[in-house]
Amino acid sequence: MNREEIKETIQSCKHCFMCRHACPTFLATKLDSHTPRGYALLRAEIEAEKLTWTESVVDRFYQCSQCGLCREDCEYHWQEDELVRQAREEIIAADAVPDRVKKAADELTNRDDAGAKKLSTLSIAKNSIGKKNPDILFLSGATARIETPEVLEAAAKLMTAAGSDWAVLEREPSAVAGLFELGYVERAKGEAKKLVSEIEKLSPKSVVVGCAHQYRAITAYLPRLGVTFPKNIEVIHFTEYLERTIDNGTLKLKKIDSPSSIGYHDPCHLGRNARILDAPRNIIEAAAGKPPVELFHSREAAECCGAGAGMFLTDPDVAQLVAADRLSGAIADGVETLITACPNCTASFRRAANDRALPITITDIGAYLVERI
Repeated sequence: MNREEIKETIQSCKHCFMCRHACPTFLATKLDSHTPRGYALLRAEIEAEKLTWTESVVDRFYQCSQCGLCREDCEYHWQEDELVRQAREEIIAADAVPDRVKKAADELTNRDDAGAKKLSTLSIAKNSIGKKNPDILFLSGATARIETPEVLEAAAKLMTAAGSDWAVLEREPSAVAGLFELGYVERAKGEAKKLVSEIEKLSPKSVVVGCAHQYRAITAYLPRLGVTFPKNIEVIHFTEYLERTIDNGTLKLKKIDSPSSIGYHDPCHLGRNARILDAPRNIIEAAAGKPPVELFHSREAAECCGAGAGMFLTDPDVAQLVAADRLSGAIADGVETLITACPNCTASFRRAANDRALPITITDIGAYLVERI
């Protein structure tokens, strides 16, 4: 957004209440300053030099998960999420970043090292780690290695069952999306270059991405950062790969009736932002014999899990409130098992469900399928 677009967005949004109900952070905290209108009003005061980047103002701008539901809900699609993200760039330039955000930015990159150490302990073929010239390079993201290892292990079993020649990176740079959304553009650019370099070293035919945040980074943020992804390498999400292999018969599933009511949660970066909506549902139907329950807020209008923009690190309490609200809605819709297609959503929901003893099971779409091969 240029300066004129910022001003136009501020002027349009600061007078409008229409997407107030759409902000997951507002629904969790009930603070008007967390609404899109609240952010626009604060930005207007900053622009008019009536406010500065004080601690309380900065806090509000870092309690947005960058989910984009406000933009989706808006009749005119004003880019409120980008307004907030660019405000973070200004906060960084003004040296007004809270310590917890600085620590979160460091942690996002440190998690890649932790993920590399954890990789050797997982139940995956050791000769797949760093293997050159594979047909498929699978990107899991750090969360799948650290917090939800069954996601990566299930993906490995499914790719092997489908007869695919696959590999994984030993150390996978996975902080691009989080850093960019926190406003650290130059650091995000550096990580993006590392990610592309590591991919090029293995020279795969295609990249299959199991993390919605990694998928968003490659398909949307790399171009904005001026980092070129190799044009000869196909990039698809894991659900698209699964749908493809099920359709062509290379991955054969046994239909097993589930005793519980199954719902599907659309990750923000996968559903709303990438418009990958049908593949996960088709996969679940192929495995369960029936489509998943549609949550009251689903597809492009799905609510956030609370893990976006590193909020599970910067503001874990707020992130958990957002996740709990989403789960409460799913429970009200009669869902007993909630499937999702992003390790960050899986981890965020499990934290909220476990801490609040919510009567719902959270599972990854790959882990759900691997029981049916």
